[in-house]
Order: sequence, then C-alpha cells, then structure tokens
Amino acid sequence: MKSIKPATSLERIAGSGITSGTLTLIGALSGGPLAALLPVLSNSLASSRQRVRIEEELRDINRTLTEHQEALRELTDAQFKLLNEAILVVLHTTDEEKLAYLRRVVRNSLDHQDIVPLEAVVLSRIVRDISAAELDFVVRNSHFERVWLNTTVNEDDAHKVITIDPSSPDAIIVTGLVSLGILLSASSSYAGLGMLSWSPITAKLLSILR
Repeated sequence: MKSIKPATSLERIAGSGITSGTLTLIGALSGGPLAALLPVLSNSLASSRQRVRIEEELRDINRTLTEHQEALRELTDAQFKLLNEAILVVLHTTDEEKLAYLRRVVRNSLDHQDIVPLEAVVLSRIVRDISAAELDFVVRNSHFERVWLNTTVNEDDAHKVITIDPSSPDAIIVTGLVSLGILLSASSSYAGLGMLSWSPITAKLLSILR
C-alpha cells in the first residue's frame, strides 16, 4: 500500500472548521492500521462531547481495518482515496445517522477493487457533502426508475415513478441530490418538466452504503 504524504492530510485537516491548536499523530489515539490511513488528528475538537464521539468512531473503524488486514494490503489507489476521505469526513460529522453510513462506506470500500479513480473522486465528494436525510432518500427510493417533482401522481407509472410535491420537505432533498449529481434531468420536453432519473454513479454509491 502506498503511503500518503503527511502534508496533504495535514492541509486537509488543518483547513477544516472543526480543528484548532496542535495536530497530533492518530497513532497516539488508536494505533494499528488507522494510523497509516489518517496520519493526524487535532488535539482540540469543537467540544468534549464531539471529541469523545469521534474517538469512539475512530476506534470502531480501526477495529474494522484490523479485522480486514488482507484487504487493506491489497487496496488500489482509488480504494485508498475513498477510504481515507470517508475517515476524514468522520471528523466533521455530528449526525449519528451519517456516522453509521460512513462506517458502512469504510467497511464496504475494502471490497470494491473495481472502483476506478474518477469514481473515487466523485464518490468521495458525495460522501463528504451528502446529508443523512439525502442518503436515506436514495436508499429508500432507488428502486424507482424516475423521481418526478410534480403535484400530480401518474397512476399508470406509480410503480416506476415516485412523485414528490415541489412544496414538500422531500423536494428540498431532491434538489440537494440534483446538486450532488445523483439525480439528473430525464426529459427536455415541457411535458416531462421536473422528471429526474438516477445518475450512473448511484449504483456504485448504493454498493458502498449497504
């Protein structure tokens, strides 16, 4: 496994809003495989409660990595990027539901040697920015072929199309998924206005979430 340059991770963490003060080696906290993937951790987090939460998460992640040493040794560069980025996102996350998703990403990314570098870049960006509510929407509704922002339900295609009222809270979630590139416009016609389809990256996203 290729080692990462400490300066790169330092810049990523030191530039975040959650850290301040002196950066300390992650090995001092948990040791083991995690130390190689996330070289540094701030010595001063936003609050004691958040620090405890993050330390617990990192210990859980470290146990997972320790249990899968063989897969860890065989990581591709793309897997390494996704795994490392997911761990870094933990430092910024206070939402318990998103932390649960991040644990899945860490575990499942070990099994995905088919992830190519460009997919790793896109997936890392999604994992970083997506909310737990948006993730939940994708998991619950990905079996629909289309997402339609409309007030009228098409009964003929109700099993294929989920209709979302533009004034509902779910519409805000749908808008967020569009901005993340998870949902794409499915029609350029006036009749299909508001009709959206899942982007190709959605299948790979689901595979690292489940």
